[in-house]
Amino acid sequence: MITLRSRATLASLLALLLGACATMDDTSDFDRHRYSQLVQPFSQAGVLFFDVTYTAAYPEDDPAAEQARMQWLAAWLRSRGACSAGFEIIERRPFEYLEDNPRRHDQRYELRCR
Repeated sequence: MITLRSRATLASLLALLLGACATMDDTSDFDRHRYSQLVQPFSQAGVLFFDVTYTAAYPEDDPAAEQARMQWLAAWLRSRGACSAGFEIIERRPFEYLEDNPRRHDQRYELRCR
């Protein structure tokens, strides 16, 4: 049987969880996961793909948005333990019409670790 005390505890836990979820979308890490991904293709050894989506908050030709994307890329590389000596961007291009793009990203950066 649920007592008054357990109801108060349950209500407190629920409020805490809802508060955590309300602030989650304000973080750059949320945006990184939502608008980008790092892919290691099987067909090209030594190359990584960084795929990004443009939004009103992160438009294509905005220097601040590009800086945010580079921070996302650095975070992806850190989390994967890749490119500790740095990287170079080989090519930046829109996705080709028939190219595999299930998340419907707008741009692909091809990069190589140094």
